Amino acid sequence: MRILVCGAGVGGLSAAIGLAGLGHDVEVFERSSELRTTGAGLNLWPNAGRAIYGLGLQKQYDAICVKLDRYLNYDHEGKLLFEKDTSHWPEKYGAASVGVYRWSLTAMLADAYGADRIKFDHEVVSVEEKGGKAICHCSNGSSYEGDVVIGADGIHSAIREQLIGGVTFRRNEHHAFRYRAIMDLTQVDVDPAAQTGFYSPAGWLSVIPIGNGKAYWFGSASGANNFDEFMEFFSSWNKTHIPRTLSMTPREAVVESPLYDVAGVLYRWTHGRITLMGDAAHPMMPDLAQGASQTFIDALALRDVFAKYSNVEEALAEYENQRRPAATYVVKCSQKGSFLGRNHVDPIAVRYEKEIESQAA
Repeated sequence: MRILVCGAGVGGLSAAIGLAGLGHDVEVFERSSELRTTGAGLNLWPNAGRAIYGLGLQKQYDAICVKLDRYLNYDHEGKLLFEKDTSHWPEKYGAASVGVYRWSLTAMLADAYGADRIKFDHEVVSVEEKGGKAICHCSNGSSYEGDVVIGADGIHSAIREQLIGGVTFRRNEHHAFRYRAIMDLTQVDVDPAAQTGFYSPAGWLSVIPIGNGKAYWFGSASGANNFDEFMEFFSSWNKTHIPRTLSMTPREAVVESPLYDVAGVLYRWTHGRITLMGDAAHPMMPDLAQGASQTFIDALALRDVFAKYSNVEEALAEYENQRRPAATYVVKCSQKGSFLGRNHVDPIAVRYEKEIESQAA
């Protein structure tokens, strides 16, 4: 079977690895001229690790990740609010919670698929089903025909836009922006085997180690619409490392992302021989840190249904039946906000066990 994957992010590459491992002819199209990443670091949970292991990448994955043995939450004066030991999670859940540098993760996946096989400078602008085939049309004028098209082209997916006429996004009700950056772990006074977060009802900032001596900080503040306002919000948190950390972060290293929430009931992913995965299928808020994890689960599910069915329609129907309800549930969980926020949710490590592992098959 010939399978066309649109997008060489973590979703598209992981799907390609799984499907190619079944012996299918898989082609990956990427609009950029080289591998690209959005953001800086990731907290990936045991459900992501299990999926990645299922794709045959355990050794490579474990080599680039930092195991998180603890989750620590403090208030703005440095008083401990919550502590959770997660060192036993590999035994309990089959994989660790980890911090990882996003570039290392993408490069690992590209190497596993074959970076030289990726068709760079191929932006898929439209798709169609014709004569029992699925066809991709690229902005450079080229077209490709296959048996299946998988849209892994991100939150602003052109393929989703074509299939369903677009979705409605609204500004997130909790925070308008998220800011993040990478710096040397030695420059941040935090536990090197923990996710360390500082929280108030109006804002928060967390740090995780991501390997190679690097740390990843990320946070949001109510009413902050630029990095100067974000820094100002934390300027009085002098009993924490945050003012110093932000002042030491080069401005050009800071990634700013507006937070948009998908409104209304989610749509069908599959239309004939064309389907969606990852952020193209289920864009979600980052407060539960499940976006990338759910994407890896999509990739394993695609691998498994094509291992089970030789008929495209049957395989994609099973994929959507498995994944759309589960992902929709996680999207709704992600909309609740963060610890100490207006919805009074639990700390994220508690939420993971209660809201995610409790629903795992």
